[in-house]
This record gives sequence, C-alpha cells and structure tokens, in this order.
Amino acid sequence: MSKIKTQTLIEITICAALSLLLDLMIPSPSWSFKVSVKMIPIIILALRRGTLAGCLGGFLWGLLQYITGNAYVLTLVQFVVEYFVAFAVIGFAGFFAPYMQNALKEEPTNRVKQWEIASMATIVGSLARYIVHFIAGVSFWGSYAPEGQSPYVYSFLVNGGAFLSETLCCIIVLIFLTRSFQPLLRVKTSGY
Repeated sequence: MSKIKTQTLIEITICAALSLLLDLMIPSPSWSFKVSVKMIPIIILALRRGTLAGCLGGFLWGLLQYITGNAYVLTLVQFVVEYFVAFAVIGFAGFFAPYMQNALKEEPTNRVKQWEIASMATIVGSLARYIVHFIAGVSFWGSYAPEGQSPYVYSFLVNGGAFLSETLCCIIVLIFLTRSFQPLLRVKTSGY
C-alpha cells in the first residue's frame, strides 16, 4: 500500500512541476486571452489518480507559483483563494477518473469516447478554477476595473476570456494526445 501512495505522491509532484514549467515557458499574450496548456498535467493526473490527487497537484502547483515568484499577491486571503483554492479545484477533473479508467479498460480503442471524457474533465476543472478566479476578481481586483465599469463585468471579461481560450487550447492538445491516453492515463494495479 505504501508503494502506491509513494508512486502517487511522486506523480503529483511531477505533474505540478510540469504545469509550472509549461506556465513559465509559454507566456500569455494578455490577461484575458491565454494560449496555454499548463493545466494539462494536472488534468492528466486527475484522470489517472482521481480527484484528491488532482486537487493536491493543483494545490502544489499554486504553491510553486508563489515559491518561484510568479504569484501576484495583494492580500493573504487573495493569495490563498487565487493560488491554493483556484489551482486545487482543477483537480475536480478527477470526477471523471472512474469513467476514463473504465473506458481505457473496456474500450481501449475507442479514442472518441476517451477524448470526450477528457474534454468534459477539462471543462469541469477549468470552469471550477475560473469560477474561483471570477469571485476573486470581483472581491480583490474590482478596484482595477476601468472607471464606470462594474467589477462583475470586469472580472467576467478578464476571467471569461482566459477560461475560454485556455480551456480550448487544452482540449485541442488533448485531441492530439488521445493516441497516448493508454500509457498516460491507465493505472496499473497489478504487482502491488
């Protein structure tokens, strides 16, 4: 049992580090439009190991953002909400882990079904993250809205654009990764 736990912890650490590297290597052109695939390692982790592992991976990624100086901190509460909570809820993609594991086992050649599950997981994880960012945008960043613009509209425009562009980028890359889903996502349980 400890071997499985150790392996899962190693996977969590590797996926969080990969997300950070993707974040650092691929700069976004603006706050509201992001050409980014940085969530993919956490989504793969969540589809492979489940919601808890995905949430821990996202939490660790948020912590790494701070450690490496890539966090924008206004207050302690804002930091916790935007870097620990928002990044952790990407792990909600793990709600689809049982469906993905079943699809990989029962229908290993049905790539369309695997892609559909991965796409839904991506939408759920990303939407959860950006709902948290939207709330934080209204609560903490609303004063940065252009004069006369509601903090709700400002946060929706900034975070909604980021949600749509980043989610679409991740889904498109997942389409190309579909051929690799078996080795990437299937958890081997024999031998432990």
